[in-house]
Amino acid sequence: MIKIAFIGPESSGKSTLALMLSKKLNCILVSEYSREYLATKQNYSLDDLNKIAKGQRKKLEKNSKKKGKYLISDTCLLDIEIWSEVKFKTLNPEIRIMSKAERFDIYFLCKPDIPWEEDPLRENPKNRELLYYKFQEKLINREIDYFEVKGKIENRLSFCLDIILRNK
Repeated sequence: MIKIAFIGPESSGKSTLALMLSKKLNCILVSEYSREYLATKQNYSLDDLNKIAKGQRKKLEKNSKKKGKYLISDTCLLDIEIWSEVKFKTLNPEIRIMSKAERFDIYFLCKPDIPWEEDPLRENPKNRELLYYKFQEKLINREIDYFEVKGKIENRLSFCLDIILRNK
């Protein structure tokens, strides 16, 4: 199974692309656990991020056991790691350990060059570029190869599909 992760700042097209590609490839889609977890919470803490990270890891592990050629995740623990560092200016060591242990075959880093879409769970409309560079820095520091996804949705979709099909 080829595991694919979409990462990047809020409102950069991760979920849209993950959903579109999972339908096109008829494969497993692992959605963001944080959306489920925070659906009924007004406020959250650093401890909640640790629970979200564990929930995301569990969701990925469960879906990784299913049969299929591809698995697409619209987030990964690297997202939660950066979220923690930006929101709380600290990182639970357990999240760092889980994040460093997580592995995908293909990482797509989504550039925030598309319009911001309001969402009750989104918090960073003004610093998406800064967040984008934080993702880039983490990927480079961990020596993780990634593909930058940018431009219009139809270009993003064909670019990602081409990369995925070349890596089968």
